[in-house]
Amino acid sequence: MPAFAPDKDDDFQDKHLQEWLDSGVNRAIYDLNVTSMRGTIPYQFLLYSPKISRRNDGRLRDHDLRKYSHIEHGGWWCNGVDPLNDYKLMTWGCFKPDHPRRDRQKIHKFIKYEHPYREGAIR
Repeated sequence: MPAFAPDKDDDFQDKHLQEWLDSGVNRAIYDLNVTSMRGTIPYQFLLYSPKISRRNDGRLRDHDLRKYSHIEHGGWWCNGVDPLNDYKLMTWGCFKPDHPRRDRQKIHKFIKYEHPYREGAIR
């Protein structure tokens, strides 16, 4: 899991916390598993797969950067522990962007949740 400093903007974090509390999730569960993030930090959580095509200098391709540029506006990341691997923190998780992208196949639908690109759920 990449190291990062959680976003300290209280209004930004409060919005995400309230969404979870409104869904009936206990605050302790939220605190253990959910992190608010924005800027370039979400890229570290979603675009880490070695299966992603990169340029010769290792940088992500422009197409992928454009496709995921909406994540820079922020959202929440949720991951948990893996009971099949001594309850270690999982790399794989879910990011819910505050401004989701439009689904290219279903023009009137938005993709509400993003998962690590080119990675399966179980590692």
